Amino acid sequence: MIPNIINFVTGLLLVYLAIFSPATITAGVAPLLIAAAVIFICAFLARRSDHHPWHNTVNMALAVVLGLVTVAQLAGVPRAEFWSAIWIGIAVAMLASWAALYRPQPGGAANQEK
Repeated sequence: MIPNIINFVTGLLLVYLAIFSPATITAGVAPLLIAAAVIFICAFLARRSDHHPWHNTVNMALAVVLGLVTVAQLAGVPRAEFWSAIWIGIAVAMLASWAALYRPQPGGAANQEK
């Protein structure tokens, strides 16, 4: 649950930086590469303990996409970093919060049929 909370905060931080401090996003590659690494590592750790691991598998893929788009800034595509930071931040925060909060009741479907 803690890695999911860290991913939730990291996703919100990405969105915050993209909206309120876009110079941070487009000026250098370090903040986005650090965010991509944090998201990937936390998603990898959270995948082992979650009920449905697909949430964090998607977050790992989004971290790879964020890293690739960040490296693409070196080729002269800074707008892609801005929009990817917003959309990936929203998606990571949403999936991480869902994975952290979703805990099915034991035997939920079996008990409803009886």
